[in-house]
Amino acid sequence: MSLIKWITACELACLLMSSTVCCQPDSAATPPVPSTSGASPLSENVTPGLHVSKGLSPTRLAIIGGTLGAVMATTLIYQNNGYWRDNREPFHFQEDLQYALHVDKIAHFWDSALLTYVFAKSFEWANMEESDAWWWGAGTSLFFNTFAEIQDGRSAWGFDRVDWAANVAGAAFPLIKYYAPDVRNFDIKWTYLPSKNLDTQGAFPGQRHLIFDDYEGYSFWLSVKTNNLLPKSLEPYWPDFLCLAAGYRARDIIAPQPYREYLIGLDLDMTKVIPSDTWFLRTLGEALNFIRFPLPAVKISDGVVWYGIYF
Repeated sequence: MSLIKWITACELACLLMSSTVCCQPDSAATPPVPSTSGASPLSENVTPGLHVSKGLSPTRLAIIGGTLGAVMATTLIYQNNGYWRDNREPFHFQEDLQYALHVDKIAHFWDSALLTYVFAKSFEWANMEESDAWWWGAGTSLFFNTFAEIQDGRSAWGFDRVDWAANVAGAAFPLIKYYAPDVRNFDIKWTYLPSKNLDTQGAFPGQRHLIFDDYEGYSFWLSVKTNNLLPKSLEPYWPDFLCLAAGYRARDIIAPQPYREYLIGLDLDMTKVIPSDTWFLRTLGEALNFIRFPLPAVKISDGVVWYGIYF
């Protein structure tokens, strides 16, 4: 029920394009450069820590602020026309703990983590200190999602406090990675293949199932940087770019008897696949680590099914 995946993809694309054309220092800002004192919370290829700031760039901060404002306005208009307008009710709380067998809750977590990452990198691009950028990124992510949830609260859907709790946890996840190095060995990843529900009529007037809430097409993965957790004697035998991932998905979610499926598959640590020589390449590798690329997997619930390539 949100545009966050589309929005964050657009914002990240703009950020990456901007970093390629604004990669030289200017009088107002210089691109983030890692120091030897800390860590990027999503990448091990860089020695983590704060980059040296030479002052925030007002121009780049204005671009970030304008983008956030435009995104929120676009979301409000789209959601109002597609969902809220014909379903307005007084503000109320309402939880749905069975819908999509919690895939939607994981989606809220993942969306919020991705937003934190996009905003934090945007603030870094504006030459904000790295630690501050991650705090501001988490805060902006939570602000954006709270705004959307309040709008739901003024409609038939209601303000879902469990959804909001997932937003809080997701927004904080990259921040936790920044301060807790061991947590960087774990990533939450998303894959999508359109389901039979796509573009069908939803439960409320004017609602149609779009990619943003086609939860039956979603799979979420807990990806583990396996090489980092192996005993030292075994590390040489396991490629550092190859991960193991546990997957979860729901099926027949709008049928009377939906059911869960669990998977195990291979995954890639894109921060090891993509060189980390520049801020742009590091950012690209970290951003791609929010997605699991098609690789072999096996379904381990309700019988075993092997997939040569699983989307």
